Amino acid sequence: MKANESSIALGEGVATIKRHGTRATTVANILGTLEADGIEIICLDRLVHGVLETEMGGWRVSGAVTTLLARPIGPLPLKDTLNS
Repeated sequence: MKANESSIALGEGVATIKRHGTRATTVANILGTLEADGIEIICLDRLVHGVLETEMGGWRVSGAVTTLLARPIGPLPLKDTLNS
């Protein structure tokens, strides 16, 4: 499924998800984080992604009961260099 435009902001123990085109904001508590094999994984306390969504705000999303956010550790590439 095409990734919906959204942004994810991580704060002190919380993740805030804002979907573009709507006023709704979803706030979830961060249950824990893990770093392994160059991947950063954050476990949230609730589902914040849709059934067919795989990406959200630069993160890969998965999970059936809670959402797991995953992305490579390190600097993110600039948007202009993604299509080069």
